[in-house]
Amino acid sequence: MGLSDFGQGTELLEGIDDAELHRKQTAERNNGRLAMVAIMGLLVQDYLFPGNPIANMKTTGWWGPSVDYFVHDIAVCQIAGCALPRERRDAGLTAMRATASANVGASSTKPVTEMSVAVPFLAYPKVLRGWVGGEKGFDPLGVTDALPVYLVREAELKHGRICMLATVGWIATDLGMRFPGEKFAAIANSVNAHDQCVQAGYMTPFLGAIGTFELYSLWLIFEGWEGKAQRDAGDYFLGKKFLPADPEKNASMRMKEIENGRLAMFAFSGIVTQAVVTGKTWPFM
Repeated sequence: MGLSDFGQGTELLEGIDDAELHRKQTAERNNGRLAMVAIMGLLVQDYLFPGNPIANMKTTGWWGPSVDYFVHDIAVCQIAGCALPRERRDAGLTAMRATASANVGASSTKPVTEMSVAVPFLAYPKVLRGWVGGEKGFDPLGVTDALPVYLVREAELKHGRICMLATVGWIATDLGMRFPGEKFAAIANSVNAHDQCVQAGYMTPFLGAIGTFELYSLWLIFEGWEGKAQRDAGDYFLGKKFLPADPEKNASMRMKEIENGRLAMFAFSGIVTQAVVTGKTWPFM
């Protein structure tokens, strides 16, 4: 393979013809060059502009913030206007130069940006303040800059709870636990369980039951969103009696659910991937 071969992934290129090998290597080089340009652009934008890309698109539009400071010293732009706003174009060159000189002498102290505790190199997502877990400021993708925290937290809790149950269920099935009955006992492993249950006709009642719960949860979500029901995101009025009465312990328990749900989402994704790739059951050894 040459100097670029470090003994990793070359098995994917074995047995292909020279033309296909050349195409794949060219695609890798082109994507690498594009990625180098992209990361430089991301670093520049992160340094020059406040907020993350999603927040910037929401506040400044698709084309981003003003670029006046790039062009205001270019002579042709001072005459023709270029990207300068109309009020500056109409002010005249003398007035613009006077304004620029005044700005040079002004204080340029940059306000201190509050940083996230969970992700220290990112700004703190202020919309999370007041929510459980908001003190840690965990939103590395900036999702809450584009979507309401109520809906984001609702989706996170639901997916986290499902993945916690799915992870336990997958491991239990791989360890040999089955529902009573020959058809369930004949299921080889968790990977084959879905297809075999579909063939046996069991998935239709499961789908109907899950659909009923989903419709109920959707109704509750909109009732809470519109203020018609006193509920927090993810509250289905089940199991709340197990939460501590003390507010601090209550918030701590709810935070543990969120963090365990996040871990379970990663865990379930890893379990499914390993089961399909290795063809083995848990613990895939």
